Amino acid sequence: MTCKQQICPTARLIFTISLFVFSSCAYFNTFYNAQLYFEKAEKERLEKAGESIPPAAIDAYGKVIEKSQHVIDKYPDSKYVQEARLLIGKARFHRKEYRVAETLFNQYTELYSDDVEEAEFWLALCKWKLGKPQPALDVLQSMLNASNDNDFISKIHLAIAEIYLETDEPGKALEHLVLAAETNNDRDERGQIYFRIADLAYSAENFEQALKANEEVVKNTTSKKRKEEANLQIVRIHRLLGNWDKVKSLIKSMLLDDIYASIHGDLELELVKLYQMDNQIEEAITRIETIKEDYKNSKTSAEAYFIHGEISLYDQWNLVNAEKYFGQVTREYRQSSYTSTANLRAKEITEYQESLTEISSLEESNSQIVAALDTLENDSLKQIKKEELQASEMSISNHLYNLGELDAFHFKRQDSSLVHFQRIVDDFPESDFYPKSLFVLYYIHFSNENEESAELYSKRILGELPSSEYADYLRKALNLPVDPESVQAMLRQGELEWLVNPSYALTYYRNIIQKESQSETAARAAYFLAYHYDYTFFEQDSALKYYSWLNDNYNDSEQADASRDRYSQLSQLVIETKKDTLSENPVFETKKDSLFNQEVDEKKQTDLLDKTVVKTKRDSLVH
Repeated sequence: MTCKQQICPTARLIFTISLFVFSSCAYFNTFYNAQLYFEKAEKERLEKAGESIPPAAIDAYGKVIEKSQHVIDKYPDSKYVQEARLLIGKARFHRKEYRVAETLFNQYTELYSDDVEEAEFWLALCKWKLGKPQPALDVLQSMLNASNDNDFISKIHLAIAEIYLETDEPGKALEHLVLAAETNNDRDERGQIYFRIADLAYSAENFEQALKANEEVVKNTTSKKRKEEANLQIVRIHRLLGNWDKVKSLIKSMLLDDIYASIHGDLELELVKLYQMDNQIEEAITRIETIKEDYKNSKTSAEAYFIHGEISLYDQWNLVNAEKYFGQVTREYRQSSYTSTANLRAKEITEYQESLTEISSLEESNSQIVAALDTLENDSLKQIKKEELQASEMSISNHLYNLGELDAFHFKRQDSSLVHFQRIVDDFPESDFYPKSLFVLYYIHFSNENEESAELYSKRILGELPSSEYADYLRKALNLPVDPESVQAMLRQGELEWLVNPSYALTYYRNIIQKESQSETAARAAYFLAYHYDYTFFEQDSALKYYSWLNDNYNDSEQADASRDRYSQLSQLVIETKKDTLSENPVFETKKDSLFNQEVDEKKQTDLLDKTVVKTKRDSLVH
């Protein structure tokens, strides 16, 4: 045999082996890349657990699908095909393609009937995401009972926790998160789970559990950001638990450590809050001024200005400074979480100051009117002055109520609010705010367990305002019989009458507005009237009347908000109609023609109302 003949078979063998090795490496590398993309996506998803999946993770899951499908299509006999099918199903699930994922996992169980545990787990999750949480929980619980693999058990507990979070059962979710953390062998995953436990426990005000969970985050997580957040939460929780010496020690040590440089501003703020809780106001202000200077135009400085505003308002009662500091929050950092609250407080302070100014001005004007009344002899002029005085007193009572409400429920000054409400009760008994003021006086005394004063005001309400909604509230609270003349009783009668005679039922709602124009029940009654005049009886003039009344008297109510667009439309329609009427107004030749047309219009209106009432009776049960 020649040398050439000997070499040729050897070369063919080497080529075949090389081709096999190259082919094996190719599909291994493709599958390995798919796994890497999946791990990357999972890491990003877990870091945002409880939030929407980041776009980068969605993109990585897409790469998983692409690479895994390549392995299946090009190398169908490869040992990696089975795992590639699972990876595609998981990636589809996380991309919210639940129907597709369900189909893929069902195909997997048919192809690999001896190894279906993982696929059945994901099928259970598909059930949950497709609107069947309870069947999903049943499957997961049975799998939990059957499994001995700690990592798989941890995964099941985590899935069950996710379902309970979505069904708004945080207590049960917390239990399973704890079990998931305890059975998980991966340090980084364990850190992520403890972070979620800490967050849930903190929201539930279970500070001891939140503290322990954050300490576990610090021990387990490899994420620098997570570690910083956990340490900051540990400081906050110790402050809330009253461990103030511990807080000071932790903050001082972390402020000296450059590792925590990114949260130094937050730590400074925690020190400010600690001073506040310890009533060390001057120390708090000194620290705030330092923060304002060191962290200008940042989230930290915005919060510092907000806290300074609160101190000025609640501790020092300096409205000028409070308004200034609250106004600065948005200028420092527009995206601050304190922006909306700061703007609201600034607006309330402005309203408070305006009411004080108006009361002073009105009282001065009233003194002049009273002096003028003593000198006037003309009865007509006296009557005009008396009406001016009455209108002024109504306005004063309005501003007094505004002061009382802001003091009691916004500025933490209940004692000061009592003065304003009591003045309305004593000096303005004819005011629309008299019933409200009586009730608020009862409520504040009752809330502060001042039983004697609360009983005094409750008796006055039941005696002087027996048919008011405030009397209804007290009767219900004290288990007293219902007053048939009360607005609540009238409302119930109107609701029942609506089922039988809708047109007559409107009388009850109109009577409620006349009787208790300043009650919340009146706002509901006005909305009912406006809505049904508009959409049931098609009487737009009447609808506009009650929409207008509602927006004039209860502009900030839910009912006014719900009707504002329609009120605007009808108002515009009236303006346009008036313009048309001026150009197209019919001229009647005689008085007789005019009366005849009026009678025809009234007859049409009556016919329309009768037809509407018949229709409404049919629809009343649906309403």
